[in-house]
Amino acid sequence: MGTAMRVNYAGIVPLSTLDWTGRSAVTIFFRGCPLRCPYCQNHPYLEGTGLVELEFVEEKIKSSKPFVSAVVFSGGEPLMQAGIVDLAEFAKNLGLSVGIHTNGCYPERAAEMIERKLVDKFFIDVKAPLDDPELYGKVAGYESGETNISPSRTPEKITAAVAKTIKTADASGLEFELRTTVFRDFIGGEEEISRIVTWISENVKNKDVTYVLQQGIPEHSLQENLRDIRVLGREELFELGKIAKSHLKKVRIRTKEEGEEVV
Repeated sequence: MGTAMRVNYAGIVPLSTLDWTGRSAVTIFFRGCPLRCPYCQNHPYLEGTGLVELEFVEEKIKSSKPFVSAVVFSGGEPLMQAGIVDLAEFAKNLGLSVGIHTNGCYPERAAEMIERKLVDKFFIDVKAPLDDPELYGKVAGYESGETNISPSRTPEKITAAVAKTIKTADASGLEFELRTTVFRDFIGGEEEISRIVTWISENVKNKDVTYVLQQGIPEHSLQENLRDIRVLGREELFELGKIAKSHLKKVRIRTKEEGEEVV
């Protein structure tokens, strides 16, 4: 493993029970993301540089090892980091399971990790209906005035990449979870959720895939004008969950009040 390899490190939660339901995990956050979703909760990680040697992150994983059964790579977007392949290999060699939170924009790296048996579970964002690039682009930040999205990453290319990542995970037989973060009057109305789950039911072969509706927390949003929106309550999320349930077998909601609940 070359010492020249570095990753753009953002931080760590040494022991988390929230990032992989049913598992205790050490969660590593990386900086950088190709998208600028207006509601992003981790926007402090979108930019900036925290380059560290791989060994620095490996030591963090090793120090949590006695207390966890898994490592979760999150961000930002962890699959932007070339070094994630080596870090996942390190974690697997320690006997830890590897989970990856991803926006789905890097299907090739996801495929490489699957091929090398370096990932046990993907958590993939489905931000909007995948057959509606224009809406997906809006939710990914194209209309927010942010200039960080590469011009080559058109909404059409993003939706194609996300769909490819989902289908790659699906074909691998690995466990994976699809999740949508919902915000009142921005994304996650009844019609949008219905369209998202219709796409999933028509395109995902694994009928046991878990779909999670996550309660967006407006006050943490990247875009200031979203911070005063009234949060979607648990009951409202449950109603959306019922819509999802009409298409999919395994649906959950995730709220600040009650954590994760099966619909």
